[in-house]
Order: sequence, then structure tokens, then C-alpha cells
Amino acid sequence: MFSLIIPTYNEEEEIETTLRYALAYLQKQSFSFEIVIADDGSTDNTVPLAQKWAEQYKGVVKVIAFPQNQGKGSVVKEAMLHHTSGNIRCFYDADASTPIEEVEKLIREINNGYDIAIASRALPGSIIEIPQPFYRQTMGKIYNLILRFFCLTHFKDTQCGCKCFNEKSISIVFPRQTLKRFSFDAEILFIAEKHGLKIKEVPTRWRNRTESRVHPIKDSSKMFYDLLKIRWNALTGKYK
Repeated sequence: MFSLIIPTYNEEEEIETTLRYALAYLQKQSFSFEIVIADDGSTDNTVPLAQKWAEQYKGVVKVIAFPQNQGKGSVVKEAMLHHTSGNIRCFYDADASTPIEEVEKLIREINNGYDIAIASRALPGSIIEIPQPFYRQTMGKIYNLILRFFCLTHFKDTQCGCKCFNEKSISIVFPRQTLKRFSFDAEILFIAEKHGLKIKEVPTRWRNRTESRVHPIKDSSKMFYDLLKIRWNALTGKYK
């Protein structure tokens, strides 16, 4: 069983296209699958639209909805631990910036013995079909430099929104996750490495589809604070 988790927040313009796209791909595969829409308190029509698909594809498409916005990390954690049953589980951006076909590469690495496989836009072999605006690219590079300065990662790209986990890694990583918003990706990878899990960073195709929800100033300061929190949690033994 493969579980595809799609975290959403006000994605009414994208969600049906992405569901149609993901279903068309997954229905051609030899493995069984489920798609879980994990909604983070949307105020638009995202949930009603997703529920329409859940009714049409009963037992295949499911919807969980937080009544209020908590952060992407919160809904991913909830879905990973309590609403999916796949032996491989993947969270995947609602705008399908990473083409769904790229998931196949991650599944292959899990089947080859890795505990976690992450799509990366920053490796040789990665193909950026539609790049982010220059200032977003610069923000990403600075963020990665800060991660390295605090010795939190050696990965080239922690923020690409397509990551796969086996059951072992899920049971170790997500109960220890504390961050709710944008830096949760960095935290779960830090936890995974701390516990000796095998992680494979895989070059991917990627296309910028919508304007990022990350505010250049406000959210950057929050992300910096979150990285300090990861380091503090590690020092105080919260990830044991």
C-alpha cells in the first residue's frame, strides 16, 4: 500500500487538477494506494471540492480537515500517524510542483533499503522546468546556509515538498516532531539522521506553479527562530 498525503490550505484552484493528475498516474501502477487530503483550516472551497472526490472514489480518496489553520507540519504529522496505512507514505505539494511521476524514484529508493527518500531541486541531474523568482531562490540558498551553520543538515534541499517514508521512519520521526510550520521539513530530517535512519536525496524535475505562501520577511524570521528551536530541542534531549 502506498499513501499519498496532500496537505492543503486554500487550494481550491489547484486541488481538483492535482487529484485528477495523481489518480491518473497511481491507477496505472501495480500497487494499491490511497490519497489523503490533509486540510489545514482552509477558508475557501478546498474541503468541499476534495470531499466530492472522496465520495466518488470511496476508500481511495480521504479527507481530514483541521477546523483552524495550524501549519503544514501539523496536518502532515496527523496524517502520517493517524490517517494513513501505507507501508510507504509520501507527502506531496497540492500544486504538484514536483511532477507525480517523480514519486516513482523515491519509492524505488525505499524499496532499495532507504528509510526516507526526498526529492531535491539542488542536485546534479535535477531539472527545473519553471524556476522560482530570483529572490525566492536567494531565500532558499540563505536558509540552507543557516541550516549548515547550525549543523542541522548536509542535504542540498530540505524544502522540496515531496518526501517518502517507510513505516520504521514514520514511527521514529513524527512522534518526535515539534514544529508546525515551514521548518518542519528540516526538523524531521534532523531527527531522522539523529536516529541513524538511511536517507536518500534524489534529483527531481520541478516547476514553480504558484506564488509561495512564504512571506519574505515575516516568515523568514519565524523560520530562523524555528532553527534555533531545533538546536535547543536537540541540546535538551527532546529528540531522544
